[in-house]
Order: sequence, then C-alpha cells, then structure tokens
Amino acid sequence: MASVPDPLLRDGLEALASVLPRGYSVALSSLKQTHLKGDTWIVIHHKAKQNALCQVFARRRVEPRDLGPIAAHAARTPHPALLVSPYLSAAVRERLRGFGIGCWDLAGNAQIAIDDIDLCVERNTTANPSKGGERGTRSLCGEMAGRVTRVLVDLRPPYPLAELARQARVEVSCASRVVAYLAESRLLQREPREQLENVDWQEILRRWSLDAPLQSRGETTCFVASRGLPDLLARLGPSGFLHALTGELAFAHVAAQPTPHQMVIYVDDTPAAARQFGLHPAEDDANLVLVKPADRSVFHRSYEKDGLRYVSPSLMVADIEDEQVFEQALAWMAKHESAWRH
Repeated sequence: MASVPDPLLRDGLEALASVLPRGYSVALSSLKQTHLKGDTWIVIHHKAKQNALCQVFARRRVEPRDLGPIAAHAARTPHPALLVSPYLSAAVRERLRGFGIGCWDLAGNAQIAIDDIDLCVERNTTANPSKGGERGTRSLCGEMAGRVTRVLVDLRPPYPLAELARQARVEVSCASRVVAYLAESRLLQREPREQLENVDWQEILRRWSLDAPLQSRGETTCFVASRGLPDLLARLGPSGFLHALTGELAFAHVAAQPTPHQMVIYVDDTPAAARQFGLHPAEDDANLVLVKPADRSVFHRSYEKDGLRYVSPSLMVADIEDEQVFEQALAWMAKHESAWRH
C-alpha cells in the first residue's frame, strides 16, 4: 500500500485490511479525475477482479450531530461512502447505517455493505474501547496507556521507568510497553538503566488525542443547563458534588481566554448530577456534556481553582474536540510550560 501521510487514514486502512474477508484487499485510489480532488478515495478489490471505488471520510471525533454534513457530502457522488474514526459509538454507527454510509473504527467496530462486490462486514466489539487490547503496543488506545501518557506529558522527566509506572498507577510491564512504542516512534528517549529523557510531549499529546478521543473515555450524555453555564459553575463549586472540568471551557478558564458555549465535566453519577443541577437531556442544542469515566484515573492529579475542580493539563487539552482550538492550546502550553508541567 502506498505511503499515507494522514496518521488516522494510515492506521484506518491497516485496520480495514485486517477486517476484510479473505479475497478482499484495499488500497488508495490512483485516479486523478477532477471530481476526486479534495477527497480521499480508496479502492476495495475482490479476487474476482471486481473493484469498488469508495469515498472515505476520516474524522478524529464523531458525534451524532456531526453526521448531517457528512451525509450531505456523501450524497453528491454515486460511489459508496465510508467513515473511519478512532472510535464510533453505537449511536453514531446506527445513524450512519440509516444514511447508508459504511464505517469502521480503530477499536474493532465495522459495518460495511457494498453489493457490487458482494462485500458485507459486520463487527461490534463488546468491550469498552478504552480498555485497549492488542493495539496497546502500537497505539495509545486504552485506559492503562492513557494513564502512562498523561504522566509523560504532565510530569517533566528525567525519571526511571519504575517511577513512571508508580505515578501512573500501572504495572511496570504496562509502562514498558507504552515507552517502547513511543521510543520506536522517536517521541521519547530511553537511556541506560531505564531512565526516560527528551519526551516530545506535544506530539505525544497529539497522538493520544487521536487514538483515544473523548468519546472513548466513558459514557457521555448531552444536556442543557437552562440557566446558563455561569450559573451552573457558581452552584457546582460549593455543592460538594464530585466533578472535574475538562476540554475547551476548562482550558479557557486556566488560560484566561474567552469562554466557549459548551462545557464538558467528568462526574461519577450522571443521573444524580442532572437531578441536583436541574439539567435537561438534549442533543442538537446541548451546552453541557457529562462524562461518566470508565477509568476513575481521570481524577488523578486534578486540582482546584476558584472552588472548581479541573483535570490535569494533558487530559484537559486532549479532550478539546475542535482541532484549531486544540492546536492553539498546545501553543499556549509550550509558551507557559513552567506554569503547568511539574
């Protein structure tokens, strides 16, 4: 397969090749027609010399509300449309099925049907994708890999591998696998006696946000805080309710930047939070997302500011869904590294 510059598309094509039935293969399209410009196209080949030209949408994060524009774009061509992402929730996959768009993700889920080449793939993983698995040695997907990644970003080296494992609260063998992957990717340097040096925290954070997006970290539910986010924050602080702010709004408070219109909060009990703060379930007009984490380590190294609790800087920025804002946050972190990296 030709070299693919987009890491998500590259990993996605490898994942797709692994789930295709025997006799099928996939490759980037070499066609140069005008109508292909600006899009990614692949060819799925069947051993009976049948080919299907498919339009592919590669998205780092996908919510149900994002699918309308994707479906509209896909409708402009008669060719099959496919979507790939690090993780696609069951709700997203079901809506894609309704739009007639095939999909697969790096967590092992896939639903692709192309009649012209008699292709039908249906795979649904039963385990939470944040648990990780075999991909743990070649990606940063998984709860334990996430713990290690956050320590590498939040805490300035040098330190030995055993200390990394202790801070991350994982087995040394787990930390070693993550470090070996990052060393192979030239994102950190491991010295003799397992001492860790020269961690490229910005690129590690980019890769982790791609491998483990917010949707993979637990059960997310959208709400409307009818009295507005400032009122909710004013009540949340003194309430004693266990919480940790994350994502774009949390970073805006830390960096003294304009406040966005949506907030993401980790909570232990979503229904209790909804009752206590008068939240109303919503989707399209939601201004609040509550996440019940699959791994309570999201509260590790959280800190309090002005009565509110915030997740650690690495997690906060990784949970920013807007790519432009994410890059702006990385630039701020690089400029103020001494203020947040210990």
